[in-house]
Amino acid sequence: MATSDVPEDDDGSRITVAEWERLNRPPRRAAFLRYHWRTFRFLRTPATVSELRGKQQAFREAVIASVAFNRPDVIEWQIHLVRRYLAEHESYIVFDNSKKQQARDAIRDLCRRHSVPYVALPANRLVVSRSHGQALNWIVRNFLPRFGPKVFGFIDHDIFPKEPFSVAEKLRGKSVYGSVRRDTPTPGGWFLWPAFSFFDGSLLRLPLDFAPSYAFRMDSGGGNWPVLYRSIDPALVRFAEVTPVRHGVGDDTSQDFFMSIDGWLHVTNASNWRRQEIDRSKQLVALLRQAGGPDQPDVKFEPI
Repeated sequence: MATSDVPEDDDGSRITVAEWERLNRPPRRAAFLRYHWRTFRFLRTPATVSELRGKQQAFREAVIASVAFNRPDVIEWQIHLVRRYLAEHESYIVFDNSKKQQARDAIRDLCRRHSVPYVALPANRLVVSRSHGQALNWIVRNFLPRFGPKVFGFIDHDIFPKEPFSVAEKLRGKSVYGSVRRDTPTPGGWFLWPAFSFFDGSLLRLPLDFAPSYAFRMDSGGGNWPVLYRSIDPALVRFAEVTPVRHGVGDDTSQDFFMSIDGWLHVTNASNWRRQEIDRSKQLVALLRQAGGPDQPDVKFEPI
């Protein structure tokens, strides 16, 4: 892909290198073995619940994995809009990484009511980027090899398609597609933001790693820099266009803007990892209702 085709990375609501390092300090010597033991145990523990709703054949074509985290309200809207707009909606599946059992129960019930495949990940004692990155590693190692999908990818729970979209079309002639991040001091370094990233199924042959990389100082997804991104042919890469969507009157990127990623609305910070001073739920509902159609859900959002 020519340099002129690559948008600048610009989602100011994303975590900065300094913030990431503060929240994801490399384990000190005393905690090093404990960290790796928790990761080892998590990746080798089976799902506590696996309800595939007869979609096994669809998963051989594609797997579009949404990683849920404590917010059944955002998942309900995502289910609705994925079914309305995503060409691969039959391949959509919710992997629950919630910390709260009450949230897990609510998300599982929601998926049952809407006949959406649901997998409850094992208890994840990791935190922040490590938790999310290893959740994706669990999916890559424990779920995807069972089906060998032609394409696969990951979306965050707080991102919603607002217009017709096909993952297969975006990947046509490419091996990777998604939202690029360059917020790393590693020269020339970049990685796909794992909450909007899609891959050709042939890449499952590689030892993919969606965990943060301390060696290269990259957030979750950065573990794929030495495995995949550093050596990939640029002609096999397609980056999504990221543009701000104003909803407030100020200039704070985390409070006055959402993001549009190739037609998907990304709320940012639905998990509240960064303290949010303003509740943006009314602005979010207004934007979702524009795309929701006549059968849109009636969801009461918690503060977001």
